[in-house]
Amino acid sequence: VESNKIKDKAFDSIFSKWPEHREAMMQWHLANNAIDRQEKFRYFVEVILGKYGHVELIEKLTKRFSELSYEAIVNCPMVDGAQEFLDAYVSKVQLFLVSATPQNELSKILKARLLIRYFKEIHGAPINKEKVLKKISSVENISTDKMLYIGDSPEDQQVAKTLGCHFIGRKSCRELNVLTNPVYPDFVKIKEHLDFCYVF
Repeated sequence: VESNKIKDKAFDSIFSKWPEHREAMMQWHLANNAIDRQEKFRYFVEVILGKYGHVELIEKLTKRFSELSYEAIVNCPMVDGAQEFLDAYVSKVQLFLVSATPQNELSKILKARLLIRYFKEIHGAPINKEKVLKKISSVENISTDKMLYIGDSPEDQQVAKTLGCHFIGRKSCRELNVLTNPVYPDFVKIKEHLDFCYVF
């Protein structure tokens, strides 16, 4: 779904309460896309504000972020072609979802959008995407060079490169390297690419 901008807006809304840190924190947030929200707020509270061990404020900011983003993500548009992609491939390959969204919230979102049935497993924060993919590779007894990773961030692209997974980028507000992997604006084009290049 189109969630990155929603999350960015939620972070910006929270950091705007501290205008002297807003711009720097937004830059840090965008540069550390793979870090989950609670760890971002921990960094903000303990390192930027200097309030070490202030668990209450960290939890308050994390909860506020969820309040700002949950309903919007549940109701935001799907990426063009995503529903058709899921319908086409759920019976052909095993689909796994790996996300920086907290596990419980991720499950709630997928259930609310009636999408959870498409995935064999979902993995939400706190996670290390590289370790999750290695585990999937081991459990499913499939080498990483036989796995396809579809992602929308530089961190996703780097994980795929590190593990030797095939990678297709979905263009979003995050910058991807178009010279090393195919990058498409939506799942209509991603499906066309897969239908042409792969046999399932």
